[in-house]
Amino acid sequence: MNLKDLEYFKEIAKERSFTKVAERLGVSQPTVTYAIKRLEEDLGTKLITRDHSHKEIILTQAGKVMEIHTAKIFQELKIARTEINRLDEDVVNLGLPPIIGNAFLHKLFPYFFEQGLMEHINLVNGGSNDLYAMLMKGEIELALLGAAHFISEENLVSELLTQNRFMIVVNEKHHLANKKNISISDLKEEKFVLLNQHYIHLNTFRKFSHHSFFEPEIIYKSNDLNILKGMIREGLGIGFLAEIAIDKSDGLIYIPFNDELQPSFNVFLVRRKNSLKSNQIKKIFKSIHNFFE
Repeated sequence: MNLKDLEYFKEIAKERSFTKVAERLGVSQPTVTYAIKRLEEDLGTKLITRDHSHKEIILTQAGKVMEIHTAKIFQELKIARTEINRLDEDVVNLGLPPIIGNAFLHKLFPYFFEQGLMEHINLVNGGSNDLYAMLMKGEIELALLGAAHFISEENLVSELLTQNRFMIVVNEKHHLANKKNISISDLKEEKFVLLNQHYIHLNTFRKFSHHSFFEPEIIYKSNDLNILKGMIREGLGIGFLAEIAIDKSDGLIYIPFNDELQPSFNVFLVRRKNSLKSNQIKKIFKSIHNFFE
């Protein structure tokens, strides 16, 4: 079994056409055909069948299994190339979402300097969803992530650092401003301004509201927390934010939920399991762990 044969199979599974694959890869059609035959002989099973009446290629059950594993093989190769290209760098890419950064960075920075680690850390900003995807692709080695659920992935090592509440955010003149707490079911008639799909807030809030059988009216989504707070101050809508995003100086009212079942904003420290920079990563991982103890 060789990588070129696997590459041809990956493309056949995607395009379902020998002609298209041959044209795209700049080889003859028999080259692709023989590659698939070699792969089938090596595995001892048929991977594809041809539906001549519809002129299409169909993956067998074995082919469907092989398609999944082939995609993983090439993803791991891509990650390996990325890590190898960065081997000479004595720097670890640490993903940090703005909300978590604003809450902890002013204390973390002095701690990193004290530990002699700051020169080995490159901060990468982004929403938790984006940073999680970057971790999976090997584009960063370590991240602090917000999640409403536990992070469980075979290629990652994760540790829960803190748990925080989600809260409703209104301005001082809003009719809910005097509430000490609130239920999600009381918000069916409200208009919302929320962080967008790069953060966990949007999907978490939608799931939370769906449990109370309503579709929230989301009038605006943004990746800029300051813009959202400004819109809330102006009374254009209300927000849904993690407790660690609270700033007492922003002139807003934060109301906790009283629902028995409600999501929490969990902060995880996450690293890739088998990175080539594992010693440096483990050192920074342990340092952050000790900081939060």
